[in-house]
Amino acid sequence: MKAKLIGMLVSLLMKTLTPDLLKNFADMVLDFVEDRVKGTKSPVDDAIILPICSMIRGAFDIPDND
Repeated sequence: MKAKLIGMLVSLLMKTLTPDLLKNFADMVLDFVEDRVKGTKSPVDDAIILPICSMIRGAFDIPDND
């Protein structure tokens, strides 16, 4: 029963999610991560996490429009 419900949910999500919607969601998640990392005083996470976010943006062509 659970497997069938999960399968139906995944199927519904796949029909609903468009490339633009996914790109906007990924931008929102990356913005959240970048803001949190920039808000800390640790230079280590700035040196590690921010370049990873930049690579993800470049790889999936997700501009930072804010």
